Amino acid sequence: MRRLGLKSWLVTAGIVMLWTVGALAQGMFSAKPGKLPAKIAFIRDKNIWLLAADGTGEKQWFTTDNIVGRLSWEPDGKRITFTRQGEYSYSLPDGGGGRHRLYDLFAKHVDSTRADAWWWVTNNHGSHSPDWSRDGKYVVYVHDVNANVVDAELPDYQIEWRSFDGKEIHALTRKGAGPRESQGMQPSWSPDRSKVAFVYLKDKKPIGLVIEPSTGIVRSEAELEKAANATPNVAFPQWSPDGKWIAFVNTEESDNGIYLVAPEGMTKKRIFEKTSTITPHQAPVSWSADSKWLTFSSNDGYIYVMDADGKSVTKVTSGGNDYYPAFCPK
Repeated sequence: MRRLGLKSWLVTAGIVMLWTVGALAQGMFSAKPGKLPAKIAFIRDKNIWLLAADGTGEKQWFTTDNIVGRLSWEPDGKRITFTRQGEYSYSLPDGGGGRHRLYDLFAKHVDSTRADAWWWVTNNHGSHSPDWSRDGKYVVYVHDVNANVVDAELPDYQIEWRSFDGKEIHALTRKGAGPRESQGMQPSWSPDRSKVAFVYLKDKKPIGLVIEPSTGIVRSEAELEKAANATPNVAFPQWSPDGKWIAFVNTEESDNGIYLVAPEGMTKKRIFEKTSTITPHQAPVSWSADSKWLTFSSNDGYIYVMDADGKSVTKVTSGGNDYYPAFCPK
């Protein structure tokens, strides 16, 4: 197989939301879960925006026009990790060819207004869907190891995790696994970083939710497929900071509800059923640091906040093209 030699492609928002008696009187949010987080980051028109969790202070952070997918905050709330998308086209000697998307992870300080003040986290052109560990030491993500193979017939989505400086890189594979085995996408750390929840893939097809040790996959492909089929139709599982639940959006068109599944026993419950006006987007559901609030996006491009019981659902953006919200952990 031929490998492509590629040249690397290249708001300040300090919002403090005060919990007011007036907001409670209007029924905007339930008082039960406690204080709302200060900030939400989200993607609008392939750029990152910030706003307060009550819907005020909406402001674009900085402009790149190529940010896609899940956003992940550093646990101290100082940086955000995100995916930037590129593309290459190729022409083969026999007249064939095509186009292929490229992805890499980047990070930027939230208090920086410089457009170029960001870091490369990966430089392999196939990495996306980051999730920062709660101790701030590692980022877990998906790496298409075939991203630089010009004529690869299929991608090979593997779960990897690394230190922010790239000095440690680990692949979450089963010992002895062959190409396109142990495939996964949309990973999320457990709070203690001992496990990773992800969507298991077989031949590029999403099967369902599995949880494996972060030191490496221990189950066979048959065992993984069986486990995934027991919890199917999962998009972007996201572990709660207290470790009690994994939140996800159901991918069945007839459902698209938001569910919580208990990591122990894998029992699940639906906390939000789609309505005539709100259909959750198949994207990450983000938890507040105290595990009492959730934020999600809808198919028609709005950001919502609700408590962890699925109540007090409130629309907090006005753009109509807003996706992939992420609560600031501080």
